[in-house]
Amino acid sequence: MPKTEFRINICAQRLADALPVGVAIVNHCDQIVFKNRQFYEFTGSHQPAGLDTVLQSVHACDYEQIAEAYRVAVHMTAGIRREYRTTGDAKEWRALSLTPLDEDDLKQFGLSGTGGMICMISDITPEKAAELLQKKIADDAEERKQQHERFIDMISHEVRNPLSAILHCAEDIMDVLQDQAPDDAEEQMARVAEAAETINLCVAHQKKIIDDVLIYSKLDAAMLALAPQEFQPKSHLATLLTMFRPELRKQGVEFQYVLDQSYADCNLNWVVADLNKIGQVLVNLVSNAIKFTAESQNERKIRVSMGAATLRPTSYPPNVVFFEPSETALKLDATGDPEWGHGQVAYIMVAVKDTGIGISDQHQKLLFARFKQATPRTDRIYGGYGLGLNISRRLCHMHGGEIGVSSRDGEGSTFGFFFAVRRCPDSVDNREADRKSPVDQLCRQIQELDSKTFDVKKDALMIDLSQDPPIKHTTEAAVTIESDERKKHSLELAEAAARGDHPIIDQRQRSNVDGFSPKQEPKAVTVMSKLKEEQRILFVEDNIINQRVLSRKLKIAGYEVITANNGREALDAWKRDSFDCILMDQEMPVMDGNSAAREIRALEQDNGTHTPILGVTANVRQDQQADMLNAGMDAILHKPYKMQDLCDKIRDLIATTLK
Repeated sequence: MPKTEFRINICAQRLADALPVGVAIVNHCDQIVFKNRQFYEFTGSHQPAGLDTVLQSVHACDYEQIAEAYRVAVHMTAGIRREYRTTGDAKEWRALSLTPLDEDDLKQFGLSGTGGMICMISDITPEKAAELLQKKIADDAEERKQQHERFIDMISHEVRNPLSAILHCAEDIMDVLQDQAPDDAEEQMARVAEAAETINLCVAHQKKIIDDVLIYSKLDAAMLALAPQEFQPKSHLATLLTMFRPELRKQGVEFQYVLDQSYADCNLNWVVADLNKIGQVLVNLVSNAIKFTAESQNERKIRVSMGAATLRPTSYPPNVVFFEPSETALKLDATGDPEWGHGQVAYIMVAVKDTGIGISDQHQKLLFARFKQATPRTDRIYGGYGLGLNISRRLCHMHGGEIGVSSRDGEGSTFGFFFAVRRCPDSVDNREADRKSPVDQLCRQIQELDSKTFDVKKDALMIDLSQDPPIKHTTEAAVTIESDERKKHSLELAEAAARGDHPIIDQRQRSNVDGFSPKQEPKAVTVMSKLKEEQRILFVEDNIINQRVLSRKLKIAGYEVITANNGREALDAWKRDSFDCILMDQEMPVMDGNSAAREIRALEQDNGTHTPILGVTANVRQDQQADMLNAGMDAILHKPYKMQDLCDKIRDLIATTLK
């Protein structure tokens, strides 16, 4: 080789080595005939074949697609560009490109007539990191948008349901006032009383929705701050629980408030905490416990227990399965801020155990899945419409704690939560009287007055709300105790939810969004009237109050009404009988209205019939309406609506079908 040509080759090699990208030339057999230093740095291999060399640095997840693309490119002499992750923990990204060489380039490398390609590898880690970051930002924005839409849907749905019942009850009252017939005065008064009771229930439910929405909005905007003060937990919670005394008596529920031995062992008296916020968690759990214990056909007992520990609980008490905390949740802990002082940290555990109807397996899976997503949903789960438990959990997070549950269908439930506190100096223990707020003193006076009032029913029912509760060893709040079967059962369901197992909701256990819980579940299909000359309406509605109120008004309007609690029951009723019109709700357990409508329309194609379906829903977004119409519903009526509007819609649909 002439000296000049040799120098040129040396210069070309040095120039190639100085490039920031890896470059190699391969012949038609994929043999490397030239490569620069960066190519070796990127691959770490001296294999003679280009594919073998490249694959040395490809992550296992991308191995097959890179190998296949490379083989096809060499075989077809076609250009490609692929991105892949590298091996190891660095998570670096590379771009591989193969480009066929033209005739001039082939001659330069002595490959004329045989073919060859230039293989280039470049480091795209910074660009890929920026791309992935942008994708994450876009995904997060989309998720926030969907969460916002779900939140708005939930609030719209829950507010419109009781509004619909209120409107129909108001129509009932107006009908009674306009009817001057004296003969049925007793019946009319009964209708007015029932309507007034329903209105009160719905208004109370709407007030709770509004209150929870305001709290949730403050939490979501990080505008809700804790206000630590010096409290005595055992007496403060006892005072708080006095508000439930009338409801406990009304529902015939035996109630106990006790301290676990662990609380006494920790010698907690005065602590720094925000027990007013934590009290909201307790109020929510006790309200739910009363509601579902009242539905029990067996014994009715609720026990609130309080224990303590010096270390942050991981599974405390053992018989409660905590919802899995996230890094975001741990960052919400505000108990380390300066205003909390420098007292020793302790953890207080509160458990609410009931003998109620429990939570079905399907609902528990949904509950654990929902809290894994940390997003309120519209599912009818223990605790109502989704905000109450979500708010409770976030308040626990702010107070350095967590919340959990163990339950089994028909065997009651235990909800437990813990929170961090800081001990007060011993010197404050002698200043108890000076620290009683006017509200605390008033509650104490009410409690003392209540205890002096003679009431046979009260005396027969044990409601223990002592300011100095007894100390017992409790299975739900003890630090060290064997896990029971109910906790193991809930743990299995939590693990199933974490795996993504999708539950199928049944109707045996459900909480009604309006706060009205009948003592007995309605039959799957109830015939309200059997007058053959009346037009038959299948009314599909899972909300018990709306079902009860509207069924009565439809009957008064001259229709024969058959009710179903969900889409599955509606489908079964439709298969057994014929109807002039179906009123179909959209959001229901077991089978929703859209699924039921699609099933009915598919079956109607075989027999050539058509039953008009009127969608009666609280969902108002256009895409939701489109989904209902696409599922086969003939028209949609939004809650709340006037009875006359409903009757007009039914009449129009039936008339159109008969043409």
